[in-house]
Amino acid sequence: MSDSDVFKDRHLYEDEEVIEKTINYLRLNDPENANRDYAIGFLKFMQRFAFVAEKSEGFDFDKFFDKYKKSQEQSTENG
Repeated sequence: MSDSDVFKDRHLYEDEEVIEKTINYLRLNDPENANRDYAIGFLKFMQRFAFVAEKSEGFDFDKFFDKYKKSQEQSTENG
């Protein structure tokens, strides 16, 4: 993943680095489901969501991304 364009890579659920990072995310946010199978399913779900969202009328990706960046900044400030 590190040398590819994440927006063009439509199969992140097949990338071992991404799977490991997803498992780490789950360890923090959903410890009961922090396993490989759940992580792959989660990544597939997020892919389907992204496909639907980008085609949805009225979905403003820039607004969504700005909210995401702000939430990341707040979580970094809070520890």
